Amino acid sequence: MNKKSDRIRKVYPWYWAFEGDLLFYIAIDTLFLTIVKNFSSAQVVSLASVSTFVCILLQFPLLGIIRKIGNTASVRCGSFFLLLSAIFITVGPNYWMVVLGRVFHDVAGIFRSASVVALENCLDDTDSRGEFVKIRTQGSTIYAIITMLISFVASLMFNFNHYLPMIGCITTCLIGFILSLFIVDYTKYNKLNNQKKEKVNVHYSKFVVLAIAVFGLFYPIVTSGQSDGKLFIQQNLLTELSVDDTSLIIGGILCFSRIVRVVSNMLFVKIYRQYRLKMGMLLTCSLGLSIALLLFGSFITPLFFRIVVMALGYVIILFIRDPFKLYIQDILFDHTPKEQHQTLLTLMEFSVKVGTTGTGFIFTLVLLNYSMVVVMAITLFIAIIEIALSIWLYQLVMQHSAEITAEQSPKTR
Repeated sequence: MNKKSDRIRKVYPWYWAFEGDLLFYIAIDTLFLTIVKNFSSAQVVSLASVSTFVCILLQFPLLGIIRKIGNTASVRCGSFFLLLSAIFITVGPNYWMVVLGRVFHDVAGIFRSASVVALENCLDDTDSRGEFVKIRTQGSTIYAIITMLISFVASLMFNFNHYLPMIGCITTCLIGFILSLFIVDYTKYNKLNNQKKEKVNVHYSKFVVLAIAVFGLFYPIVTSGQSDGKLFIQQNLLTELSVDDTSLIIGGILCFSRIVRVVSNMLFVKIYRQYRLKMGMLLTCSLGLSIALLLFGSFITPLFFRIVVMALGYVIILFIRDPFKLYIQDILFDHTPKEQHQTLLTLMEFSVKVGTTGTGFIFTLVLLNYSMVVVMAITLFIAIIEIALSIWLYQLVMQHSAEITAEQSPKTR
């Protein structure tokens, strides 16, 4: 078992890096969709909304499938669906074929969550649960390094041939699928369909509900800030610059943001050990700041300073994206039974999809009559709500930790 555990520990960071998203595509997605596919801003924004709405309907049926086929098979299914996503987005001749590609992308994410549970099961089985955050951070760091390197060349590849980055995307998805074959859950928790029902069902305490809600609101804001924010910057630049110049500047911003993301993941374990319970508040406040910089930076008259301020807002989003997911997963796993973790991960992804769908539909309707400025203003308002909820969650975490400490301490009379 130790040899099998060592294999998963070595492969998992690389698997997570190649399966973290559609590599290459995420660097040129708005350019590819608007220039190659000729989609409007409303169509680009609505892609995520339509696909996540479909996945909301599929979320819990897919959870039942994951429990039945087990973590090992689910990991491989997720990798296969991500490969299909890359192919459909690349060759899809119309809007709805690209939407289907996005659906495959979101379905892949549901199945891919089984890899997190498989890793935790493996570590628990060898009494190495303390390495969970470390190994997950290694995967995020490698992913950040790969995306950073891609950002150096993605814009140049796009200018040389608009489809060249998508060929790279399909290739990396194929590599990820091969690596998924080495992610195996050997423990008895691989399949949960035979576990007692009361163990699998989640106890929806105030802490669990709030943690899932905070997670479900955080990532729609991040998605909007990263995708819509990039589109927002792109629109600002195209009013004064050519397509080629805009592509290069967007590429430069992405390069710098990816470097910052690498630094974020490299420093996270050390920062997390020191500020573990306060990380939620720190990260959500940073998120609010990033959206504010994107919004108010667009009103700055000199183009150079406008680019700098908006780029800074975009960079902060990349800095905080990976750490927040690890923070929520860790505090939930620490305070809930192991049998519930797959369900909790599914609920977390479900909350993100509900939030993404809701905000996406709202933003799409807004864009029919208003500009991206209004969308970013609404995003900032939601970010402020997120900060308030994270402060409440911090108070519950502190209370929960105090109760656990009290239970573990010898009772005095």
